[in-house]
Amino acid sequence: MKRAIVCGGAGFVGSAVIKELLANGVETTVIVRPGFNERKNVHNRLEGLNVEIWECDLSEISKVKEFANNRIYDVWYQFAWDGLFGEDLTNYKKQIMNIQWVMDSLNVAALLGCKKFIGSGSISQDELLVEESSSNNDKHRVYKAAKQTCQYMGNSVGQELGIDFIWPIITNIYGAGESSPRLINSMIRNLQAGKHQSLSEGNQYYDFIYITDAAKAFYLIGKFGRSGRRYVIASGNAQPLKNFLIKLRDVVSPNAHLGFGENEFNGVYLSKELYSIEQLQQDTGFKPEVSFEKGIMLTSDWIKRNQNSGE
Repeated sequence: MKRAIVCGGAGFVGSAVIKELLANGVETTVIVRPGFNERKNVHNRLEGLNVEIWECDLSEISKVKEFANNRIYDVWYQFAWDGLFGEDLTNYKKQIMNIQWVMDSLNVAALLGCKKFIGSGSISQDELLVEESSSNNDKHRVYKAAKQTCQYMGNSVGQELGIDFIWPIITNIYGAGESSPRLINSMIRNLQAGKHQSLSEGNQYYDFIYITDAAKAFYLIGKFGRSGRRYVIASGNAQPLKNFLIKLRDVVSPNAHLGFGENEFNGVYLSKELYSIEQLQQDTGFKPEVSFEKGIMLTSDWIKRNQNSGE
């Protein structure tokens, strides 16, 4: 892999993958939304990185072929996805457009000579495939279905185009630099502020992976990954969620009380086997390096340093 495109590279995960690509000598081009350069500020994740930046709306992704100037690329990474939080997760129009954009991007990747197209799936897709997910209470089913549809359609379209379509399954990526309201980030901030944590029993299986390990996994998939394989982006140490949250509390605020059982869990219980990284390890040689405790310490320290900077 000598040259790669990262679509949606200005985000938390995409920018970390870019850094990993650059560290391994991969010439990298980044696709961002129009107006990115005008909106850049002190929190610009691409600042100082030796990358070429193309501004392009996803609805007009075919235009990027004009930017390439006949250059050939090896791998296309697709992290751009609209509607990841709140009510947007149930907005079927946005989620359907995401499917369209991924398929359009896949076609453009093929035109640019890419041999591989690497997307960003979600472990929540698996919740659609187990019995409990048939409940009408699954309010995020629209988002999950869109991710699953991309995987199914991408495999078929990729075969027609002659490009390897790979859809890694992300479990839970966390780490320094994240500003989203997702579980780890929110819980660290709340514990630092002395807020009480009301939780479910925490018996459902989870796995978490630190951002630099996740970026390394994506790089290795770009280099060694094979179409049709199930690659799970995780630490390989799936446990009941309660175990992780106790470890997090012990690092961030050892004296804090965690209210396990105060909330009812209405989600889906996934088997431990679905979090397996065996296929990823066999095909790419991936080995996670950052322990959960170390990752929480790094994340907590970063949040403390940046809590008053508007991040």
